[in-house]
Amino acid sequence: MTTIYLIRHAQSRPDPGQAEADWPLSDVGTGQARGLVPILHSLRLQRLYSSPFRRCRDTLDPFADESGLALQFDDGLRERRIAGAWMQNFRDVWQRSWEDFSFALDGGESSWTCRTRMAGAVESIARRHAGETIGLGSHGNAIALFLHYADASVGIKEARALRTPEIVKVVHAEGRFTWDRSFTAGEALTRLATDFRETPGIVA
Repeated sequence: MTTIYLIRHAQSRPDPGQAEADWPLSDVGTGQARGLVPILHSLRLQRLYSSPFRRCRDTLDPFADESGLALQFDDGLRERRIAGAWMQNFRDVWQRSWEDFSFALDGGESSWTCRTRMAGAVESIARRHAGETIGLGSHGNAIALFLHYADASVGIKEARALRTPEIVKVVHAEGRFTWDRSFTAGEALTRLATDFRETPGIVA
């Protein structure tokens, strides 16, 4: 059995003047990243991977520095691209993308596309490190779509429940992924995390 912890990044600070991949953490998010260090230590991770986007890197760097684990990057873990241009209020688009997985705006990815990409990345990493405990830093939409891959009952309700930061446990055994819904990172994460709708500049 391979144990995977999907780690959603800390609170970010979206900036329409920057490429999405370069968005930094907010001041709150920077504090959250430091607060994650002892929580991640408790998971006894043996490998650490991340989306190459800055907000994921900056979330995991403090833990990587303290633990000595090499932070490796996998482009398949990146966030779903909603559109080719900045969108402040993406609520309607996000809602529709959960109702119709084939829906995509010009320059954006459909839910199917992101789900397939994310599942391929996680499966590849799980095969390379079978039997180990792995941390994967990624994004809210991408993580939720992967959970839908593991369990088709997952929908927008579960996606909205993912906080910043968040830790979700998935196990890989006998060729399939199972979301361990009984797992919780405890009160330490609850005190640390914020609702993603508190992200500066986001209306969702």
